[in-house]
Amino acid sequence: MLLRKLPILLSLFFGQELFGFQIPSDSIQKTHRLKLNQGIITASDERVPFWMEGNNSNRFNKNEANFIYSGLLLNKDANKSGGLDYFYGIEWQGTVSNNFHGSFIQNYIGVSYSRFLFTLGQKEEFMGYNSALGFGNLVNGNNARPIPKFSIQTQDWFPLFKSFVSIKAYMAHGWLEANRYQSNSFLHQKYLHFKFHPKNVTVEFNFGITHNAQWGGRNGSFKQPTGIKDFMRIMIASKGGEGALQTDKLNALGNHLGTWDLQIKAAIGENWRVTNYIQWLWEDGSGLKPKNWNAGLYGFSLSQINKSGIVNQLGAEIVNTTNQGGSLDGIGSGPDNFLNNGVYRNGWTYNNQVIGSPIFLILNPENTQGNTINNVITGLSLYSRGRIQNIQYSLSFRQFVNTGTKFEPLPAPIEHNSIALNTGINIKNNKLLVGSEYNWGNYSSKNWGFKVEFQKEIVLNR
Repeated sequence: MLLRKLPILLSLFFGQELFGFQIPSDSIQKTHRLKLNQGIITASDERVPFWMEGNNSNRFNKNEANFIYSGLLLNKDANKSGGLDYFYGIEWQGTVSNNFHGSFIQNYIGVSYSRFLFTLGQKEEFMGYNSALGFGNLVNGNNARPIPKFSIQTQDWFPLFKSFVSIKAYMAHGWLEANRYQSNSFLHQKYLHFKFHPKNVTVEFNFGITHNAQWGGRNGSFKQPTGIKDFMRIMIASKGGEGALQTDKLNALGNHLGTWDLQIKAAIGENWRVTNYIQWLWEDGSGLKPKNWNAGLYGFSLSQINKSGIVNQLGAEIVNTTNQGGSLDGIGSGPDNFLNNGVYRNGWTYNNQVIGSPIFLILNPENTQGNTINNVITGLSLYSRGRIQNIQYSLSFRQFVNTGTKFEPLPAPIEHNSIALNTGINIKNNKLLVGSEYNWGNYSSKNWGFKVEFQKEIVLNR
């Protein structure tokens, strides 16, 4: 199959540049970095506090506490000169408590040329405009381990009309794990974002769409179609053809979900900037129309420009996914049921971790026959960050209520509250991180967690 042979073809195509031949960019300094970290986490309950574990690429097991961990990251970034260059990254982390666990978090190689990046492997990616101190990206977040992919993307913003209009684009083909209800299914991802920034105007407007699709795979004796024509149907979220399920012929082939993202930045005087951003969720082919404009996340922040003070940034986020389109009485198309799917029954997960924000709770993880992602949520996040002399800090409060799904409401709503304080001190190429988090609510018992981590970075140039 062409798609399964894609990594081999790419390695042959880029083999000279990646495996032994000198890249013609001698005037550019190659910077390889080795980052070592050693830390400890302890908690009053027998689990890691919610936000120490969540949105952290599944580095920690939430059912463990009181452990030591060590990590190693070796990487090189691509240069931004436009010439041919290579980049790579490999990250490993191990934890020791009652048992020892070790695994690779990232492992990828890539080539950059002109304004484009070509990447193969598992690489941590950050999409959208959401704050890391809020709930994170609702759909394309870093709660799960990075998924193996081949991707093509622009390197930063690509100017179309000088500084007035720029675009940022991304497309990827990925491979989901075998041990799931629809085994060995594929992942299709892409986004297209526009930035409008007229000259001598202090307002910047960003707008874009992200599109994800789970497709292909096998369940028992039935195999979803994976031909080139089917890939083109996935690309445009169109109806299935011959060999597709009847439901896919009526709606769209595969499981489609994504977001509409908007952001407005405006300067206030010379020292401050106000930022507003919105992320709306959509499901299936019909969801490409922004009908769920009141289902998603709304963010606001006020930050200093090129200055450092006791308070550099203040921010807030509100999340509300109670509106999911349609109704339960048979009128209309029915609720979208965000992140769940009747064919891809493990839903929007990778290795039993929600790919989006962890506030979408799974109450029956490690179920290869299907997960239920509880997706009806309201929440509030408040945060600040700044510097006191040589100490950087962030302070956040996050609260959410999860009531299950439109089809299966929970008997009682789940409420979770968290306050977290994290600090960092730079010591030459080293950093000391100290953080604490307190959780309360009925999702888990009251839990106080404490974290200390030492980071050392070694820079090698050639």
